[in-house]
Amino acid sequence: MCFSSIFAYLMLVEKGRRACFKRSPCTCCLNIPDIRTSTTGDFGIGREELVALTKNDDVGGLEQYGGIQGLECLLKTNLEDGINGEDADVVKRKSFFGANTYPAEKSKSFLTCLWEACHQDISLIIFIVVAVASSVMGLVTKGTRFGYWEEGGNVAVVVMVNIIVKAICKYSQSLIHNVKEEGRNMKVVVRGGKQVEVSICDIVVGDVIPLNIGDQVPAYGILITAQSLSIDTSRVNGDNNIVSFHASSGASRLKPGSEIADGSGTMLVTSVGICTKSELSQDIGNKTTLEEVLNEVATSIGNVGLAAAFIVMMVLLLRWFMYLVLIFGVKTKPRDVIEEVNQIIIIAFNIAVAAVPQGLPLAVTLTIFSATKRMVADNAFVRRPFACVTMAVVKNILCDKTVLTLNEDRCQPGVKEWVQLCQRDGVKVRMVTRDNLQTAKAIGLECGILDSDADATMPNHLFDGREFGELTDDRQRQECAKRIKVMAWCSPDVKLLFVQALKQSGEMVAVTGYVTEDAHALQQADIGLAMDIRGTEVAKESSDIIILDDSFATCVKAFKWGRSVHANIIKFMQLQLTVNVVALTTNFMAAVFYGHVPLNAVQVLWVNLIIVALVPLSLVTKPPADELMLGHLVKPGQPLKRYVKWKRLVFQGMYQIVAILIINFQGRSLLKSYNRGHAIKVKNTMIFNTFVVCQIIHQVEARKKGILSKPKKWITSNYLFMGIAGTILVSQFIVIEFLGKAFSTVALNQKEWQFSLTLGFAEMLFAIILFVKYLTHRN
Repeated sequence: MCFSSIFAYLMLVEKGRRACFKRSPCTCCLNIPDIRTSTTGDFGIGREELVALTKNDDVGGLEQYGGIQGLECLLKTNLEDGINGEDADVVKRKSFFGANTYPAEKSKSFLTCLWEACHQDISLIIFIVVAVASSVMGLVTKGTRFGYWEEGGNVAVVVMVNIIVKAICKYSQSLIHNVKEEGRNMKVVVRGGKQVEVSICDIVVGDVIPLNIGDQVPAYGILITAQSLSIDTSRVNGDNNIVSFHASSGASRLKPGSEIADGSGTMLVTSVGICTKSELSQDIGNKTTLEEVLNEVATSIGNVGLAAAFIVMMVLLLRWFMYLVLIFGVKTKPRDVIEEVNQIIIIAFNIAVAAVPQGLPLAVTLTIFSATKRMVADNAFVRRPFACVTMAVVKNILCDKTVLTLNEDRCQPGVKEWVQLCQRDGVKVRMVTRDNLQTAKAIGLECGILDSDADATMPNHLFDGREFGELTDDRQRQECAKRIKVMAWCSPDVKLLFVQALKQSGEMVAVTGYVTEDAHALQQADIGLAMDIRGTEVAKESSDIIILDDSFATCVKAFKWGRSVHANIIKFMQLQLTVNVVALTTNFMAAVFYGHVPLNAVQVLWVNLIIVALVPLSLVTKPPADELMLGHLVKPGQPLKRYVKWKRLVFQGMYQIVAILIINFQGRSLLKSYNRGHAIKVKNTMIFNTFVVCQIIHQVEARKKGILSKPKKWITSNYLFMGIAGTILVSQFIVIEFLGKAFSTVALNQKEWQFSLTLGFAEMLFAIILFVKYLTHRN
C-alpha cells in the first residue's frame, strides 16, 4: 500500500512537470534567471540569441541558459514529447522564429511593374501628356469622327503599347526562378508525444527530431540523445570526415546538410532557414555590365530624340508664326491656331517616338528567358535570368576538386579538354581543395590546370590555403590571388577570401560550391554555381545557377550559353540603333524641310516590336557553337562606344537614309497622276515599306556565316528565321493593303510595290559587299 502511494505521487509529479513545460517558459521549474526581453515575445529566448547559440560550440554558451534543460523550458517544448503540435502553436513559432525555408526575392506584381513603367520613364510621361493634349485638341477642332481616332488615338495606342511592353519586361525579370526541393521532402518529428510526418518546410524551432542512419539534418539544432551516433559533415564544410557525436557534454551542435552515417539520436531544433539565411553576406548588387549598357543606350538615344523633337517643334512653330502672321499678316481664328499647334505636336511626338528603343527590352527579355529554358536541357538551371549574361564576361572560375573529379581514384572523363578550352579562350580555371599540397598538385596536373611540374613550382601557382588566410596585407593578397592556379588546404573561409581578393583586384569571378559553408562565397562571387546532386539547400539558395549533373562540362556549357546570349544581345542593340538612327534622321530632316514626317509613331512601333523583337528569336534557337568561346568581348567598365560597330552602323544607316531620299525625290515620277495630298500618302507608304524590308535584310547580314559558301545548309539551318521573315512580309502586305487607317498608309499598285521592294532588297548587295570584306580580312 505504501509502495503504491509513493508510485502514484511520483507519477503526479512527473505529469505536473510535463504540463509545466507545455504551459509556460518554466523559469519556476529550473533555477535559471528570467532572461525574457522585448525581443523574446511569448518565449524565453529570441531568435537572435538562438542564432548566436547555434554558431557557438562551447558549453558555456549553452550553460548561460541553464543547459539544454533550460533551453527546453525557454522554448516551451519537451525533450521527449516535443511541442504540443497544435496548429496555433506551430503558426506562432513560424511567425516568431521563422519558417524552415529560404524565401526568394519578392516578385513584383504586374500592376506594380505597370506603375513603375508609367512614372519612372520621363519620355513616357511626356507621351501621355501629348496623347491627352492631342486628343482634346483633336476633339475641339475636328470632332469625334476624325481627329480623336486617327491622331490622338494613334498617340494613345503607341503610349499604351510602350507601357505594357515595359511592364511585361519588368514583370518577367522579377520572376526569379527558385528551386524548392525541400517542399517535396518529408521528415518525422515528435509532437505531443507522437511521431508525425511533416514537410521540412513545416519544421519549427522547438521541434524534437529523431535521427537515424541515412537521414539528413534538416535545420540547425542541439543534440539531445545519441546512441553510437556518427555524422558525415562533408556536405557542411567539405571535410570528408565521419564525426562521432555525444550528447553528454551538451555542446554538440548540428548543422543542416549533415548526414547520419551510423547510430541514432534525437535533436532539438534551435534555428530554421530564414534565420540562417540572414547571416549570409550583404547584397552586393546584381546589375550586370550589359544591363548598364542597355540602360545607357535607351537613355542616350531617348534624350537625343526628345531634343530633336523640341527643336523641330520650335522651328515649325516659329516658321508658322513668321510666315502666316508677320509676313502675310493673315488673321487666324483660335480654332485654326489649335489645329496647327496640334499638328506640330503630333510631328514632334513622331520624332520622339522614333528615338525610343521600344523593341530592345522585349528582345532582351525574350532572348534571356528562351536561353535559360534551353539551358535546362544542358543540365544548367538558371535561378537569376541575367546570370547567363554575366557569365559571358566572367574570366575566372574557382572550382572545387569534387567538380573536376569522380572521387579520390581520378578526373571526370574529358575534363582536361574542357579545362583547356576555357584556358585557351581566356577563362582561367583555378582549383580549390581541402587536400594536401601533393594531392592538389597531382589533380591539378591531371586536369590540365597546371601545365607541368615546372609550372607547379612557379611562384604562387600552387599555394597553401592556410598561408593565404594568414595574409594581412590586402594588396599582397590580391596579387597572390591573381597568380594562384591550385590552392590546397582551402577551407570555406579561405575560399571566400580568395573570391574577395580576385574581385577586389578587378576580376569577375564564378565559383562552384555544394556545402552549406560555401554559401558566403557563392553569394560574393559574380556567378555562384551550386551543385544539385551533392549540394545542400543552403548552397543552392545562395547560387545564381544550379548545375544539375554536378559536372564541370556543364559549367563550361553555361559559359558558352552566356557568350551566345551576350553576342545576340549586342546584335539586337546594333539593329535597334540602326532603326532608331534612320527613323530619327529621316523624320527630323523631313519635318524641318517639308513640315511633315514620313514615318509615324504607329509605323515605328510596328518596326520595333515586330522586327526588332520577333526576328531575333530565330538567333536563340541554335545551340551555342564552340567558336563563341573565342568571340571578342568588351571588358567590364568599357564605354558604350566599345560595344557598337560604328562603321557598320554608319554605312547601313546611310544606305537606308539614301534609299528613303530616293523615294522622296525620284518617286515623284510614279506619282504624277495623283493629287498632292494622295501623292504624299503614297510616297510615305513606299518609305515605310522600304524601311521594313531593309530591317529584314539587316537581319540576314547578321547571319552571314555560310550564306555564300554553303547556301543550302544556311537555308536549312535558318528555317525559323526564313519563316519569321516571310510572315513579316505577308503581314506587311496586309497592313498596307487592308489596314491603312490604323497605320496611316494607302494601297500601292504593282509598280509602287516593285520600286519600294527593290530599294529594300538592294541592301542585300551592300550586306554581301560587307561579308566579302569580312572574309578577306579574316583570311
